Amino acid sequence: MCEGPSGISGPIPPDPTLCPDYYRRPASAQGRLEGNALKLDLLTWNPDLEVTPPSGPRMRPGAREILERGRRGVSCMLLQLEGISLGPGASPKRKDPKDHEQENLRRIREIQRRFREQERTREQGQPRPLKALWRSPKYDKVESRVKARLQEPGPASGTEPAHFLRAHSRCGPGLPPPRVPSPQLTPPDPNAKGPGPGVDFITHNARTAKRAPRRHSRSLQVLSQVLEQQRQAQEHYNATQKGHVPHYLLERRDLWRREAEARQHSQPDPAMPPGHTRMPENQRLETLSNLLQSQSQLLRELVLLPAGADSLRAQSHRAELDRKLVQKCQAWWSSCCLTIGRPLYCFLSLLHSCLMSRAEGKPELACS
Repeated sequence: MCEGPSGISGPIPPDPTLCPDYYRRPASAQGRLEGNALKLDLLTWNPDLEVTPPSGPRMRPGAREILERGRRGVSCMLLQLEGISLGPGASPKRKDPKDHEQENLRRIREIQRRFREQERTREQGQPRPLKALWRSPKYDKVESRVKARLQEPGPASGTEPAHFLRAHSRCGPGLPPPRVPSPQLTPPDPNAKGPGPGVDFITHNARTAKRAPRRHSRSLQVLSQVLEQQRQAQEHYNATQKGHVPHYLLERRDLWRREAEARQHSQPDPAMPPGHTRMPENQRLETLSNLLQSQSQLLRELVLLPAGADSLRAQSHRAELDRKLVQKCQAWWSSCCLTIGRPLYCFLSLLHSCLMSRAEGKPELACS
């Protein structure tokens, strides 16, 4: 137990119940200890003894800004843009601009609705006129029989009683009505104009009806025109296109034919010997004729040589002819650009064997 007020000052205040007169704080600082918030007056004090009445908390003009800066931070205050805040607190709502166009449309619709209601009430209050029935304009000049009957003058005396028929009574005396005599025919006046009574109108009308052109309805005329157009189109198609091969098909067929010919030319001929090529027909015949002429000339010269001539000149000439014949045969067989037939092949083979045996000094073969 301590005696008297404590002389130690610190952040924790001492118990105010120990020395209530010494540790009394102002009203703005009274809180949980004194019980202001919960209305618990633990300290007994007389408000009449208070010199200064309690006043509100002292705040500077910028205290609210400092409080907001401490809660949200400086960055939130800097990045607050047009009512959009990044802080945890609710951002102030931005007032939307007024749409004058929608407002004008709303007012126009309201005015139109009000006028329609007024017209509806006015029409309901007035008697509605009856709708006139449709009437053909060709009856405009026709007088109404009912109207003419109503306009006729009535009987002179209105006191005369009217005689009405009773029910189940006969209308008349029971006799047939008298026949009105037909007017007598008068002789025709020679000065009068127009057809006389002797004209047969029935025959005249029948003859006129036969000569009159027959008139069809509009739909039948259009149908006949359409049928005629279809018939002409079919005739044109039959004359120009029906049964004819289209041009693009002809071109495609020619292209296929050329491709087949090129493919056939590119393939090797199985009937041709290996290493040979086929010459054109005219060139082949010309080459064969030249070879046959040169061979026949060399053979004729060889045959015309004297058999018993053993001079050096005759031997050299015979050796020259043999060499030329052998050269012709070798050139013939080594050529790879000519194809010959079977009979000529046998003849040239026999001739070549004879020349080779003669060049080697062997006895000649008898060949017919």
